[in-house]
Amino acid sequence: MSLLSVLLPLPHAYVPLVTFDGATSTTHKFTTESDPVMGGRSTSSWHLTKDAAGTPIGRFSGVCRIVPSLRAPGFVFALTGSPLLSSFPDASAEDGLLLKLKNAAGNVTDGYKFAFCDSRINPYRCQFGTFKADLKLAPASAAAAPQTLFVPWSRFSDKWSPATGEHTAEQPPKPSSLASITQLQVWVEGVAGEFALDVYEVGAGKASD
Repeated sequence: MSLLSVLLPLPHAYVPLVTFDGATSTTHKFTTESDPVMGGRSTSSWHLTKDAAGTPIGRFSGVCRIVPSLRAPGFVFALTGSPLLSSFPDASAEDGLLLKLKNAAGNVTDGYKFAFCDSRINPYRCQFGTFKADLKLAPASAAAAPQTLFVPWSRFSDKWSPATGEHTAEQPPKPSSLASITQLQVWVEGVAGEFALDVYEVGAGKASD
């Protein structure tokens, strides 16, 4: 998968979905869930903090561990509030997601994924009915600058393996789904290791931004 990655602020024209600056329209509470199936032992947490420059961020951290009974890595994910109660701006006119992130610590690089639910998905099955895409981040470094990733909608699919998160078929979201996003999720799955991901902003924008 090819992703644009530049060390720049998000563009002024983008549609903001999540920020941590206190703005009412883009403030969302995140919680975490870890693999409960077949004796999973992964752990994770989400908390609000600031980076070294004093910028407010959300930090998703933990350990994704091997599930002994499956002999394979489990999963953890951070998610915004209930899709029954949450909503986000219409992103259907944009080309993809823009995410300002920093791989701050740990040994996970290739196991990050981003996902979202929309109003057509049964809210009680939102975990396994999302549109999901891989994120390719630089190796962890506390001193590095955050990355701004552009992930086109074509990289998302709601057909993926519940065991690994890998796509089983390519079925990107339609405009009706992008106009009715109800939950955002960031995952670590398919890998075992420690991680700490700093989330600065999430938005939707044009490929040329």
